[in-house]
Amino acid sequence: MPTDRAEMVVLDTDPGIGPRLDADDPLALLLILASPELELRGVTTVFGNVTVERSTESALRVLEAVGRLDVPVARGMSVALNGRLHDESVAEYAAQEQRIGPVDGDRVEHGRVAEHGVDFLVRTVLENPHQVRIIAVGPLTNVATAILKEPTFVSKTKAITIMGGAFGFDTGFGRGNITPSAEYNIWHDPDAARIVFESGIPMTVCGLDVTNPSKGTVLTEDQLLELVNKETAFAEFLHQMCKTYIDEPRFAWTTGQNSCILYDPVAVGSVIDPSLVRTRRTKVRVETRGEYTNGQTIADLRSDEGGHVDVAVDVDGPRFVELFVKRLTELRDATA
Repeated sequence: MPTDRAEMVVLDTDPGIGPRLDADDPLALLLILASPELELRGVTTVFGNVTVERSTESALRVLEAVGRLDVPVARGMSVALNGRLHDESVAEYAAQEQRIGPVDGDRVEHGRVAEHGVDFLVRTVLENPHQVRIIAVGPLTNVATAILKEPTFVSKTKAITIMGGAFGFDTGFGRGNITPSAEYNIWHDPDAARIVFESGIPMTVCGLDVTNPSKGTVLTEDQLLELVNKETAFAEFLHQMCKTYIDEPRFAWTTGQNSCILYDPVAVGSVIDPSLVRTRRTKVRVETRGEYTNGQTIADLRSDEGGHVDVAVDVDGPRFVELFVKRLTELRDATA
């Protein structure tokens, strides 16, 4: 449970649970719930890995699994600011409809709120000025829309922590992962990312430079199986949520076994313990017009003057994974 000094956070996310879906968004949500340093005021969902309808259902399913039906979940934006989805996303969503997973049963109603995700963000920030940190681990459409809708949103938001972007600090992975220059979350809605990065809200950004497998931010199959070795409903849920990494091996070349890359949980970890990451303050620009560079994030390293974005340039991967495993083990045991 949160402590008296816990930091208020809202998680803005696009979780998917099921075959061929990365489980890092749901794992980020679980890490928040397992951390007394953070007080989760709600979850806002957005399109991205999956449709916004499926991301909403996935978030509710995670909260149900840990008995946190008190946490509100508000469905947010279903398309980018330009009103469209990439053709690749349309095709992927259609394919996902053919794959049955843990969220394809009865709907979860507890926690689902009628309020739109953007309105939830605005209201929560305005009711708690200078106290709410947004942890955004999906496309930034909800946050950008809140900025456009409410003139005081920027000045009243305490901070934002983002998993997104690639800045070239890591020569092997600090580039795009959906195009040669664009990271997946930013690629979904570059216009929204530009608005958020240029808003002036104090922010920390954990991009591909620090969330990649070469940094050791991976949950191995052995660690996963150890987490789910108890016969509880939550352990079974966690196993089902992460078994895609066992059924379809990924990144085995980095660890010698199947691994779950903890992209989004690293951003949460940087809030729990800022010493886990080393950052550089800079200005960040997002390319929104280039034919081959749309969605590229560019850190202006010519001068730190005037910058408000702390870009993570390194991470203590092993220490982060140790924290992650410890917290989820404690959450598992508490829900037994």
